[in-house]
Amino acid sequence: MTVNKVYEKAGINSLPISTEEAAKRLGIKLVSYKTLTEIYEISLKELYAKSLFGFSFIEDGRYIIAVNENSCCERRRRFTVAHEIGHCVLGHLSGTENKIENERDADRFAGEFLAPTSVLRACGINSAEEIARVCAVSKTSAKICLKRISNGVRTAEEDEVLKRFNGFIRRYLDIKRQK
Repeated sequence: MTVNKVYEKAGINSLPISTEEAAKRLGIKLVSYKTLTEIYEISLKELYAKSLFGFSFIEDGRYIIAVNENSCCERRRRFTVAHEIGHCVLGHLSGTENKIENERDADRFAGEFLAPTSVLRACGINSAEEIARVCAVSKTSAKICLKRISNGVRTAEEDEVLKRFNGFIRRYLDIKRQK
């Protein structure tokens, strides 16, 4: 599933994106590591060994994302949830694909999902600081996004994203003009 299809299915059309609301609208259950330890009688140490930040799995036909509620900061947790949504919608949970490639794909998905290149470009955003503020992402993610913005390539998928976020873009540009 593409980022735009996820936006469509989850009804997303403005920034910053609520990863929790997106997961809910996609039918993906979010659970904390604490809850997982109680349900499965597994230790936090065992969960940390699996992943320090979070992971996704399928149970009874439903996607579940486990998130370490104590990981460093809210922006990191948001990226983790977006990354895991990527694994779910990209079909990575079957276990048959290349794990390293899947991780890269999920990172790319999360980056574009949280900070859509075409929307930021249309808003005239050209600094990592502004990307971090508008999209509620880390400075590291914002710097990576800034590189995507500057490459200038626009796809048909991005045109669809622009249509979806048109109202947000207009409001953002109006506020920017008033300053």
